[in-house]
Amino acid sequence: MGSLLSYSSAKSSHSKTSLSILLDKDRTSHKIFGKAWLRLSPSPKTLFLPPFLPIHKLPDHTIFTNENDTVLPSLDAKAYGTVLEVGPGTGNQLSRFSRSKITKIYGVEPNEDLRPQLRANIKKCGLTDIYTIVPCGIEDSDTLSRYGVVHGSIDTVMSVQVLCGVPRPEEMVREMYKLLKPGGQMVIYEHVRSDDFLSGLVQNVFNVIWPFMLGGCNLNRPTGLYLRRAGHWEKVELQEPGKEDAWTAIPRVSGVMVKGKG
Repeated sequence: MGSLLSYSSAKSSHSKTSLSILLDKDRTSHKIFGKAWLRLSPSPKTLFLPPFLPIHKLPDHTIFTNENDTVLPSLDAKAYGTVLEVGPGTGNQLSRFSRSKITKIYGVEPNEDLRPQLRANIKKCGLTDIYTIVPCGIEDSDTLSRYGVVHGSIDTVMSVQVLCGVPRPEEMVREMYKLLKPGGQMVIYEHVRSDDFLSGLVQNVFNVIWPFMLGGCNLNRPTGLYLRRAGHWEKVELQEPGKEDAWTAIPRVSGVMVKGKG
């Protein structure tokens, strides 16, 4: 009887927990995104992959290989010293870091569904001794400080396709700026709002459902503007979307920004 009561209590508790997650829009969104991303990276090949389709029958094409065709590998190689990786996900950037230039990496990852694969990839890349997963969002300054991530403590902040999904993005960018040491760098690869009227309109339409399906990701944030006015930058080397990106639904801004020393 005791076992049955224990099982019944546990089942009821699990049902209540599951229901609370479903009723919490943000938690549900992050759950959906976490499961989808695990099928996207590093081995699955497409966002709408049916769960019954064997992965070995898919073409050899991943988010990781797509990124290899961008400026990301060269940007990742710029990371040095104490690195803060904002939203590392499953660790797509790990193998591109120049280990000899890095002393410590903090991976700030709030999505619990992604952390096990992140740990596995950290081990696979031989970074276990220098990589610490910080289980929170970049907005959680209390948790960050417990791990030693405080204002003026970071040489390199890596921001790769994450500012689209953080809450209060302009405030978060300013906080990331404060975490940098004077002369420290922010390495950027983010998608932004299109300057083209029609493309911007399309982004606004898609953005009605997009954030819910993709963990809070927003298509129409002026992230480049947030970055530029986060603080005093000694050097700004950002590649902004060009005319050729006018009809692109997800134009990007990428490059390096160096914090002023004064």
